[in-house]
Amino acid sequence: RLIISLRRLQIFDMNDFNPSPGKQHKSLVIVTGASRGIGRAIALVIANAVNESSRGNGESEVGTMVSSPLHMVLIARSAESLRETAQLVEQLCGGDGGSGLVTTSCHEMDLSDLDTLQEKLQQILEPLACAQYDSCWLINNAGSLGPLGLASSIGGESDMKELRKAVDFNVTSSIWVSSQFTKTFLTSSSASSPTSTTKSTLIRIVNISSLCAIDPFSTMSIYCAGKAGRDMFHRTLAKEHATNTMENDKEPTNQEDTKNSKPSQIFKVLNYAPGACDTQMTDNLADCSVLDDGLHKYFTTSKQEKTLVRPEDTAEKLVQILNLDEFESGSHVDYWDV
Repeated sequence: RLIISLRRLQIFDMNDFNPSPGKQHKSLVIVTGASRGIGRAIALVIANAVNESSRGNGESEVGTMVSSPLHMVLIARSAESLRETAQLVEQLCGGDGGSGLVTTSCHEMDLSDLDTLQEKLQQILEPLACAQYDSCWLINNAGSLGPLGLASSIGGESDMKELRKAVDFNVTSSIWVSSQFTKTFLTSSSASSPTSTTKSTLIRIVNISSLCAIDPFSTMSIYCAGKAGRDMFHRTLAKEHATNTMENDKEPTNQEDTKNSKPSQIFKVLNYAPGACDTQMTDNLADCSVLDDGLHKYFTTSKQEKTLVRPEDTAEKLVQILNLDEFESGSHVDYWDV
């Protein structure tokens, strides 16, 4: 059960963030779709784990994968909802002004607007790339349901516009964000230079996937296609960088540690299906009049009986998976698999 206590969390506007050599952050986490639901939950779980780890109480689920000082970049298209997230974090901080253990920056950005995507994303990534991190995470979460209904019912100019908007948001922008993140942090780390003496940056990309990526669901064809496309892109990205490894820095203390010691992958990708969560998206599905009858019954019943996965529970499961770091890069892991 998640108990948040973030007394050392500090929040400031993205425009004010300017990394300097005198105050380096050990870790960087970027979360898209961070204004609500799963994205917000993931941000809070990570921050809470770093906070608990700093107290030395042994309850952190993040461990050494992400450490303080941590900078967290929160991206969403709703400025108001981002402010709500920031206010929630401030309340959890205890109002003491923070000590820089975790800093966050909020950036209003419509990822479906491809005309501005490159420029705005570059404005975020370029300043961050000036610093050296031990670990960088991207939680590629933002997405939408898109048009619902029978695949054969798609047609007309208005449907074409909605289809294009869904693909722009769920596929094109997701691909662009992950590719630019990889280009920025993998090429700037010593991973791209095997002879460098600089410590390599551990890079992890999480694509928030779905069971819909591997199983077809009637009346959700656009959503399924988008999730499948995202999964395959990230599987391919993982394959392209499968050889980026480094030796463990920790010296083995006994024979068993020596036996288990092996190179760590600098760059890993995870397609994580969070389960059917109690979010605005499942509210929309429960209220949808054109949804498949079986699916509609499932979502309405699950809402009523409160059997949907809580966002904070799936967020904690994801962070545990990342911390153990035993997943195969490019693999699809479901909440119910572990």
